[in-house]
Amino acid sequence: MNKLDIADELTTYTNQLDNITELMLTNLSNSDISKSKELDRLYFLINYAKQISNDLYKFSSEIIKDDAK
Repeated sequence: MNKLDIADELTTYTNQLDNITELMLTNLSNSDISKSKELDRLYFLINYAKQISNDLYKFSSEIIKDDAK
């Protein structure tokens, strides 16, 4: 597997993670959970997943840049 294949795989995982976080936010918005520590934990997990997705995207972009040199 070459660098571009790895970058493509990372991009795929990033997109899947983004889709999961969007589904989580949609479901959370439609739920009946009142403001509580559980709700705070769910928002934390969603934000954490978004951060991981963002980091994976940046890493994938760096791989592509390095391979272009």
